[in-house]
Amino acid sequence: MFEFRSLEVVHWDYWQRFQLPLDASIVTVVGPNGSGKTTLLDALRTLLAIEDRDTARDYKTYLRHNGKPYAWLRGVVSNRPDRRGGRPFFPIKDDLVTLACRIRKRGGDWSRDYQIVGGDVPVETLEQGGDWLGVRDYRVRLAGAGLTRAICRVLTLEQGATDKLCQYSPRDLLQLIFDVFEDKAVLDDYQRARTEQFDVEKELQHLGQDLAGLHLRLESAKADVRSFEEGNALRNQRQRLESEIAPKVELADQRNAIEGAKPRLTGLRRALRERERALEEMRSEDAIASSGRDVLAEAIREARRQVVASEQAFTQARDAARDAEMLVKRRDELAKLQAQRGEVDVEALSASVENGRRRQAELRLEAERDRKRAGEISAQTAALSGGGRIVEPFERDFRAGLDQAGIAHHVLTELVEITDPQWSVAVEAVLAPYRHLLVLENPKQARAAWQLGESQQYRHFIVAERAPVTKASAGSLLEVVRFSADPPAWLPRQLDRIRRVTDIEHGSRLPAGQDWITQKGYLRESRGGRHIGGNQHHFGTGARQSQLVELRAEQAVIAQRAQSREAELQELNQRVDADQSRLLGLDATQELVTRAAEFADAQARLPELAEAAGQAAAALAQARAKIDEAADQDKAEGIAAAKRQGQIDALARELRERAQQINGERQSLIQRIVDYRRKRALMPESWRSAVALQAARAEYESASAVRREIERIDDRLSRGGFVTDESCIPLRDKIGADHDELESSIGRREAHLERAKRLTEEARGAYINVLRATVRRYKKNLAALGELAGIGVDADMPELANNDVALAQAGLSVRFDFDRKGWIGLDDGEASGGQQVMKSLLLLVALLRDEDQPGGFVFIDEPFAHLDVFNIEKVGRFLRATDAQYILTTPITHNLNVFDPSDLVLTTSKRRGGSPWAEAVAVLKRQREDSKAA
Repeated sequence: MFEFRSLEVVHWDYWQRFQLPLDASIVTVVGPNGSGKTTLLDALRTLLAIEDRDTARDYKTYLRHNGKPYAWLRGVVSNRPDRRGGRPFFPIKDDLVTLACRIRKRGGDWSRDYQIVGGDVPVETLEQGGDWLGVRDYRVRLAGAGLTRAICRVLTLEQGATDKLCQYSPRDLLQLIFDVFEDKAVLDDYQRARTEQFDVEKELQHLGQDLAGLHLRLESAKADVRSFEEGNALRNQRQRLESEIAPKVELADQRNAIEGAKPRLTGLRRALRERERALEEMRSEDAIASSGRDVLAEAIREARRQVVASEQAFTQARDAARDAEMLVKRRDELAKLQAQRGEVDVEALSASVENGRRRQAELRLEAERDRKRAGEISAQTAALSGGGRIVEPFERDFRAGLDQAGIAHHVLTELVEITDPQWSVAVEAVLAPYRHLLVLENPKQARAAWQLGESQQYRHFIVAERAPVTKASAGSLLEVVRFSADPPAWLPRQLDRIRRVTDIEHGSRLPAGQDWITQKGYLRESRGGRHIGGNQHHFGTGARQSQLVELRAEQAVIAQRAQSREAELQELNQRVDADQSRLLGLDATQELVTRAAEFADAQARLPELAEAAGQAAAALAQARAKIDEAADQDKAEGIAAAKRQGQIDALARELRERAQQINGERQSLIQRIVDYRRKRALMPESWRSAVALQAARAEYESASAVRREIERIDDRLSRGGFVTDESCIPLRDKIGADHDELESSIGRREAHLERAKRLTEEARGAYINVLRATVRRYKKNLAALGELAGIGVDADMPELANNDVALAQAGLSVRFDFDRKGWIGLDDGEASGGQQVMKSLLLLVALLRDEDQPGGFVFIDEPFAHLDVFNIEKVGRFLRATDAQYILTTPITHNLNVFDPSDLVLTTSKRRGGSPWAEAVAVLKRQREDSKAA
């Protein structure tokens, strides 16, 4: 390791140019605060290209103060051979080596160039030329000369930090050791590799998520392609069905129809000939029967002539016998009246006869009314028994008009059924005004029905608007009513508004706006309360039963009244006849005398006339019997002839129809053959072969089946939502390729990651041995330095395992024993200020100690701060005992003992006011006793 021999600065901060000797093992830089002590150390650091200090000041800060465009830093260092004979700056073999830093301003910014030459070369010579190095190459050369990272790390310690190393925690101390011996960089590299691996894992997770999303997109794209292909297949199938299969099947159907029509046409013609023969046979039979009916007609005409002659003879005989009989009967009545003649009150008898006849007329009029009413009752009873109803004339006439106009309708009484008989009185009372209400089946016929109602002055509602019945409210009147069909829309709402109550007391407790009704028919509504109940029976099965009972009771009353009236009428007839006879008996004697000869002649001729009338009646009956017999025979023959004629007409009509059918089917067959040949000519030859047509018929049995299949395909196409954009196929291929590529890339990266993790773990596990060697080396350095300082030092080896947590938590515990007073830790509060400085110096110098390359140098800012005289002497002895070069700073306010270990003292001073440059650094060099003796 090399040591400094001198330093020359040109235009550094406020120093214009001077050269300082540094050829001593301990150099102390003294001066007041702000006089340039740290500036001098920063010049040495810049000369050594050390820049990783935790401070805002760098070399550019110092160059901006003096306004010069360049600066020089030149140091002369030793190049002595080490124990193995090697020189630090080999191949330079000079004992002294010049290190130069040239700083210039270029393009508005400062740049540095470095040079390493053998010997003590002045600035002017260096400026003339040479091999200039960049910062990186220069640092590599210095590292080869022994300026390790450990020394650089120590040289960057700030002012007052040297006595604070003992305040580090075991973990921080171990991290500092690893950092100084460049193990921290390796660990950082491992950790950075692990971090990068973690980042790669996260990236792989993100890529996995991307792969999953891409997989979903791929599946979606595949689904789109399947949808596109399925839609294309359906469209192709539809096109094939429409353009190829349908014509084939239709042609095959036509061919089958033609082949099937020929036997049918032959059969129809054969059946036509059979029916023609049957018609000829029927006509022959009818001709024979017609000739027989002509003979029978002549016999009927002769019988009718005989009947007419017999009727005339019978009429004459009957009239003669009746006249004679009436004369004899008149004689007998006159004789009877003559025998009954006596004292008679003519006026009383006449009044009695008049009253009797008047009463007879009244009774007959009553009988006629009862007879008409009995007929109406019978008709109404029959209607009710058959499930009908009693219809009043005006309603019957209006409904007949509706039926004649073709307007379907129902009366409300046909739609209503009362489910609870206890409430029939209330329901009948509420619905009584609507018993003739008509409900139309078709609302579109309302206008025609209203016009008919206006013309016939029908005074009841005709309703076209109907609606289903909603659920009834609990306790409403609608709850006990059932409709067989949809009623008028407003009627259920009206019934639902009316509440059923047990009595008026119950109803009075309801809210004021609530309509209610009792079982007896007392209704309370918005207008007030009134009784509307009665004996109405118009709605439901119960109404029909009640009407039947009433009608039958009325029918029994009419029958009883008719029986009483018949007895009265019979007794009245006898009395009137008797009185009439008494009145007539007053003229009987005179008539008997006047008409005696006439009465005697009638009495004598009556037997003969009666016998002649009987014979004429017998002859008339015989003639009528003959004509009735002939008429019955003619009727039978007429019926048979009509039947035959009907059969002949039906058969003739059938023949005409069959002929028309045969002609139509023949024309249809001809047209089918023409159509078949035309369609067949338009089709390719491969389509119209028998095999192709049979295959088409085997696939689809008929053209209707093909149309149904086309309709099914159209329905699927319309409702399927198939993808129609054919770009979905290349999109699927692109997404699939991206998916496969990403999946393959993830697989490769995962494999590489696993390999890197394994290699990193293995390498770090192997490097832990290096870490342990570093800690052992540092522990050995501490022990050696402790012996030089007379201080007991011991350290516990940390637990270093190949684990992130173990390495992050590992620490180096160091214990010190001052003056055999017991072991104390790094910063346990038991050490004095001097002991703290000694502990820090031990920890610091142990970082620099290298048995292979002894020597080296250390920059320490104010190591004696806050130390008493004894501790300053102790620290000084320790510094002299080590073989390193120390460049120390101290303020001028310290005890003079701080200069005791120094061989060379450099004194800085502040820049005087008005002077552009600061004073040069003063040099004070100690002359040792050994040099005096010499």
